[in-house]
Amino acid sequence: MAPAFLIKNVMRIGAIFLFSLSAAHAQSRPEKNFVTPIGPQAWLRELYRPAGPWAIHIVEFDLRHPYLQLETVKANDHLQGKERASAMAARRDRERHRVVAAINGDFDTGNGVPINLQIFDGAVLRQPTGRSVFAVGKNEKPVISFLSLAGSVQSKSGFWHPLHGFNRARNANELVFFNHYFGGSAGTNNFGSEVRIKPLKKFAVNDTLRAVVTELRSHLGDAPLDYSTYILSGHGAAENWVIKNLTPGDTIKFVWRIPETPWRLVEAIGGLPRLVRDGSISIESQAEGGSEGFTNNRHPRSAVGFNADTSRFFFVTVDGRQPGYSEGMTLPELAALMRELGCAQALNLDGGGSTTMVVRGKVANRPSDATGERAVANALLLICTAPPGKLAQLDIPIQTMRLRAGEKFDFNITATDNFYNPLNLSDKKVSWKAPKKLGKIDRYGLFTAGAKADSGYVTAYRRQARDSVKVVVKIMP
Repeated sequence: MAPAFLIKNVMRIGAIFLFSLSAAHAQSRPEKNFVTPIGPQAWLRELYRPAGPWAIHIVEFDLRHPYLQLETVKANDHLQGKERASAMAARRDRERHRVVAAINGDFDTGNGVPINLQIFDGAVLRQPTGRSVFAVGKNEKPVISFLSLAGSVQSKSGFWHPLHGFNRARNANELVFFNHYFGGSAGTNNFGSEVRIKPLKKFAVNDTLRAVVTELRSHLGDAPLDYSTYILSGHGAAENWVIKNLTPGDTIKFVWRIPETPWRLVEAIGGLPRLVRDGSISIESQAEGGSEGFTNNRHPRSAVGFNADTSRFFFVTVDGRQPGYSEGMTLPELAALMRELGCAQALNLDGGGSTTMVVRGKVANRPSDATGERAVANALLLICTAPPGKLAQLDIPIQTMRLRAGEKFDFNITATDNFYNPLNLSDKKVSWKAPKKLGKIDRYGLFTAGAKADSGYVTAYRRQARDSVKVVVKIMP
């Protein structure tokens, strides 16, 4: 059942959100919420449900729009390490690549290594570990599934050898692949041999990659890594194959395949457990290693899902551990919410203090840690690739301003185009006006309150774009 949202193409509107979770919450009544356009065919929905109580943030979007795409991002662009989702979003934000929204991603091992598969722009950072993964290919439908990764390399003479691992420790008789996300070097010992290879085209899963062997390091480990080269590190029987079959200058082939998804995967991120399968609630904690407490206790939660024809995607966060404001959800409650939104497939992401929703560079939810937003292993981003457009909206990020008589205040304003992407106002002339009795405002937005108590609106405008803020002037005793 599709969510009962009232959607209009305006900056902020009230909407009615109807959903029922269980008999235990049957006393809940429909609540008002706010819907804000944040991109082409993308909206932020802010809900508050006193029955929980729950503070819920939903980013809904249509990935069929030609300017929208999904990307993952790794903290510090390094397999190990953590970074705030807002910082990762800011790092990836640029013209024609605007980060509309970001949500925290996978659980991690404690040092920032995600516990499951991550693919970024076709490159594998972490191999799968037998838990659910959200993945999407170029112009292909997304999946939520258990995925496996199998690789092999072919010498110039046509001899194949299996690849045993990706960006992990090399064990006995193994051939392991490393890329620069692993770090500055492979970190291996000298009981093996390694080759450095330079790819001839962009890496992609479920594709054949040609590369040139640039160096053979016999009985040496810890080969240096950089953005332009990969390392194949062999031990034992695999080392013997490397020395016998790979020579500097050779053009070789290697492949990494995920057989469950035969198309070229571009992005993937892990989570656990699956919440919705083929339109039915299916909380698969036991199969993915989740405990009973993790499933049935209320915590802050994050999730991703999409409907049956993949026309609607959802990033969802539920704040928690904040008595009187938002208690968090159990996984059954979260699954019911995802199903009520219309998700045919949905996956739980890392939660607790990691739960974070970033919208246009600002944290939209209220993270539960006392110190605020927590650094996490990775994140999932909604990207808008539209070129800069014409000025469409002005926004004064204040609803009401209270000033003393004669007090000055410098109003700031932001501008966005018809895709809700930010515009630089430096070369855009914006006009300001205010009632004479209320005070004076100059061409730069500097307002001086009048001498008498009054209230009214200060307005910024340029052509059809405008926004206003209520100003209350008080006479202080």
